[in-house]
Amino acid sequence: MMPRLEPSPSRLLVLVYLLTALFAGAQASWHYLMGHYDYILLPSIGALLLLGSAAVVCLANHRAQRMASYMLISTGYLLLTVELIRLDQVADLWLGLPPVLALLLLPLGPALMLNLLLAPLWLLLMDIEMSLRQATLSYLTLVALCTLAPWEQLRHHALLRATDPNDPQCEALTASALEETLQSELARAQALERRLSVLVIYLPQLDMAGEQFGLRLYRHMLQRFCQVAHHTCRSHDSLGRAEGNLFWLVLPDTGDNGALMVRNRLLAALERCVLAETGPLTARIAVCTPQPGERWLAFEQRLLRRGHALTESAS
Repeated sequence: MMPRLEPSPSRLLVLVYLLTALFAGAQASWHYLMGHYDYILLPSIGALLLLGSAAVVCLANHRAQRMASYMLISTGYLLLTVELIRLDQVADLWLGLPPVLALLLLPLGPALMLNLLLAPLWLLLMDIEMSLRQATLSYLTLVALCTLAPWEQLRHHALLRATDPNDPQCEALTASALEETLQSELARAQALERRLSVLVIYLPQLDMAGEQFGLRLYRHMLQRFCQVAHHTCRSHDSLGRAEGNLFWLVLPDTGDNGALMVRNRLLAALERCVLAETGPLTARIAVCTPQPGERWLAFEQRLLRRGHALTESAS
């Protein structure tokens, strides 16, 4: 299983910040060259704020990045409003800038609501060469068309999340994907008369780590355990998260003796994995093998009972 990559800040969003800062700086320079000294301060401050926002997007967390997005759209709206008030005649092209800017920087819901709420303001400020009815229809049509791209992106992400076999918190299969994998391995083992073993793994430190040290250590402990487990087992073995702190390690073509060797090797590797907050990683591991002719539902119930027994013995 390939390691899951952490999401990184969008380079496209950073480019948007830099281009907007360049535009604001160019606007300030233009006002200076034209002798409009009263209009220099606002775009100059906006350019500095946008450069700082680009740095925040690169270095800070998602909450700070969202605040930077609101700062960018506020600066853009303010610059646009000042220009619309100053100019005597505005081209129809300006009508599309506010909805596109909102949909580039904000989530789909807030962007759509903001575009609808600010529609009267932009239609009144823009002295466009069309009737108010035509301008309103053009604006609403543009907003509707611009929402198609982010809506399709959201639908695509939802489809990926629904079909992704990997757990969102660690490098392990989800419960449904693990069930399908184990069911197919059991059918294969019975059809080809091969051996099959499953390690039922319980991590008692996870709850304590989440309660005392927060979500960061909880996820870090999950990732370290999965890394150790993948390093210990073979490439065609499957690690999955059955529920909460319970994991199943599916070992195809492995009997009781081989499963015990994997168990001891995994326990030794976990003891060498030391965290500063909790010390060595600890785990309770039981070996479970299907009986001859045992059906899938019976084997699954036996695995669940074995996991619950490990949980109760640790409490």
